[in-house]
Amino acid sequence: MTAPVRSTVSTSSSVDEVFDVLTSAGWVERRASRFRDGSTLVRREQRPDGALLVEVSRELPQGAPGFLTRFLPADGRVLQTDEWAPPDGSGTRSGTWQVVVPGAPARMGGTLRVQPSGTGCDYVVQGEVRVSVPLVGGRAEAFLADVVARLGRAEGELLQQALRS
Repeated sequence: MTAPVRSTVSTSSSVDEVFDVLTSAGWVERRASRFRDGSTLVRREQRPDGALLVEVSRELPQGAPGFLTRFLPADGRVLQTDEWAPPDGSGTRSGTWQVVVPGAPARMGGTLRVQPSGTGCDYVVQGEVRVSVPLVGGRAEAFLADVVARLGRAEGELLQQALRS
């Protein structure tokens, strides 16, 4: 069983402008400051073909239900990896994301896309949460999917602010 995740942010900015913000070290610092989640850039690797890898270590949000805390890492940190493909000539930037929760039977990941729209572009994040624990896995998936959705909305607001400044 899995729980779906989807977030869309519409902006009046170009695909390149949004992509540049989302893949910058400044974006990681901005998120860390806003969400106080200890986000730190682990690695940012620009490849010759235009592909880009961004790894960020961050703390899990507080407030996990008791049944879930025993499966979470003691230091509360996860590793998020966004891997962007090279530009494909269509004007869209696409990639994948995954979150690794060390020692936990959980997987989160999916696709990223910054695509042109009529008035600018849309940033679309899709994916799923899977927790492989009998009896509580479905509740854990629903909780984590909700956390990811709330974080997506908050990051969307932060992205809008970053693009205006």
